[in-house]
Amino acid sequence: MRPALSLRFVSIALTAAALLAGCSSSSAPPISVTVSPSSAQTDQGFTVSINATLVNDSKNLGLAWTLSGPGSLSNQTNAGVTYNAPQPSNSASPQSATITATSVADTTKTAVTQITVNPLPQITTLNLAGGNLGSAYSQTVSETGGTQPFTWAIAGGGLPFGLNIASGTISGTPTGGGTWYFDVQLVDAVGAIAEQGFLSISITSNNAPGNPVPFLNQALVPTAAAPGGSAFTLAVNGTGFVQGATVNFNSSALATTFVNSRQLTALVPSANIATATTASISIVNPAPGGGRSNVVFFPVSTPTAGVNFSNANGSPITGIPSPISLAVGDFTGQGKPDLAAVSYTDTFDILLAQGDGTFTLAPGSPILVQKPPYNTFPSQYPDYVALGYFDPSGNLGLAVTDYGTFSVSTFQGDGHGRFTQSTASVFTGDSPGTVGVGDFLGNGNSDLAIANALGVLNVQQGYGDGAFNSLPAPEDDLNGVASVVVGDFNNDGKLDLAITANINQSLVLVYLGNGDGTFTLAPNSPFTAGGGPTALVAADFNGDGVLDLAVVNEEDNTVSILLGNGDGSFALAPGSPITVGSGPDAIAVGDLNSDGHLDLAIANTGENTVTILLGNGDGTFTPAPSSPITVGSAPIAVAIGDFNSSGRLGLAVANLFDNTISILVQQ
Repeated sequence: MRPALSLRFVSIALTAAALLAGCSSSSAPPISVTVSPSSAQTDQGFTVSINATLVNDSKNLGLAWTLSGPGSLSNQTNAGVTYNAPQPSNSASPQSATITATSVADTTKTAVTQITVNPLPQITTLNLAGGNLGSAYSQTVSETGGTQPFTWAIAGGGLPFGLNIASGTISGTPTGGGTWYFDVQLVDAVGAIAEQGFLSISITSNNAPGNPVPFLNQALVPTAAAPGGSAFTLAVNGTGFVQGATVNFNSSALATTFVNSRQLTALVPSANIATATTASISIVNPAPGGGRSNVVFFPVSTPTAGVNFSNANGSPITGIPSPISLAVGDFTGQGKPDLAAVSYTDTFDILLAQGDGTFTLAPGSPILVQKPPYNTFPSQYPDYVALGYFDPSGNLGLAVTDYGTFSVSTFQGDGHGRFTQSTASVFTGDSPGTVGVGDFLGNGNSDLAIANALGVLNVQQGYGDGAFNSLPAPEDDLNGVASVVVGDFNNDGKLDLAITANINQSLVLVYLGNGDGTFTLAPNSPFTAGGGPTALVAADFNGDGVLDLAVVNEEDNTVSILLGNGDGSFALAPGSPITVGSGPDAIAVGDLNSDGHLDLAIANTGENTVTILLGNGDGTFTPAPSSPITVGSAPIAVAIGDFNSSGRLGLAVANLFDNTISILVQQ
């Protein structure tokens, strides 16, 4: 019996061992593979990091990675892999890639992630609809491709005031008009960037027009007064005067009488002319619209037979690179004639008058003229500067033409000599030179007339916010406009334009304003001037209440005086044309000897001089005995102002080749 019992115990022992072995095998934890994210999106040319978790890999054999679909894998480890999406292509449809992580120890254990590869984002909108001032606006900027969510922004330029962009929709209620250029930028979830440049929105206005911006003619009547005299009545002529308009003597309003829309009279108290000074005369029209006119200087000094100019202390002013244009204006409200000097590089300087003939550079000068429409790069060849009120600040602003970028930019003044370039821009045509400023629509906003040296005249409607819309250009076949000047040449209360044609022509053309921003060639236009007319000024030289023209002729070294007939036509004055210096290129007007007659100063680029022509009051002129005056190299611009507070008008002359500005004063 014992052998049988022994076998039984052996059988039980084997069975127990087998059970123990089975229990040991089944208790080992299984291998597990997970990856994250389980799905993802990216763009062509971008990467996605895949993270892996491998557990219970007791032999540490790791993972094998495989890819099905476009792209490639890199940086393969047990902890993850990098998916490299295919490089950008013309494919406009999303693609799909599958990435699988497989345990090497147990190939049945896998984890999968799906990657959607999107085309790079593109903004497909090329044009946006215009809108109306004060009316709700909404336009969606279309796009394709990319990975949501998107972040939208304006990367350059600016939207019309009152509009913004969010979720790809430009919306809001425009509070400012004009054409605004901008660059829309989209950044998607993986960092891909799409931009659409040179988009624009034009906002027009259906609002009722306000009072016009007044325009003040030269000459004042009288043009000057002797110090210590009695109170007198000053008559001012111009365009766009309304009931309630005031004549301002410096910054103070005079008791003013409205005669008609073209004339005002004002009582000047004796206290205003007690001592030698030079007053700034301007007109202010009341709101709505309205605003301040251009300035005409009124010397308070004893009349003389001639003029006697000398260099002011510190003249010439050095360090102004290639100055090509000058404008005189009170940029700080201190009653002194400051200077804006545009350089034929990419900057302009603001020179603040100290009242003794010296100037200091304004804080922030030189000011970079940036290339529109995005104001991110230096400009190319600024050529001319004009003054005006182009924004709601009430501070005197600037309009600067840019010969190289076919544009005009406006700058907002802060009242302390600093200027900021508007994010709006004006594109004008080929090579803009000079610009005239006036309210051509009579609605209370300053407009622009731009002479394109290689193109036609360009007219822009202003909206009082630094932005403009193009108006129909006056028709001509000249294909070259040297200069433009503004004035009411037919006395109908609407501003007109006179231009010089510089492409192998000796012509002056007059365009009569229709009051709506359009112009019609005057019936007897064009008028013959001298050879190569380049610059001109408008003023009443013979005291008949009608604007005349003085035209600089560069090729034959003359100045032509064209006397207005009051209907938009002109005739040469007796003794005209008048011979001046070599290569006359710029002209300015004012009563330089305080004798009651307007005089002329002409910059002669070819011989480095300034010629002074003294007016006789009948449209004829006589060279001053002290003329010509030697200045710097290549005088190309001349401006008038009382720079030493003497009561006598002086000259500022931009000398292009020696980088200086000559300040000539009288005592």
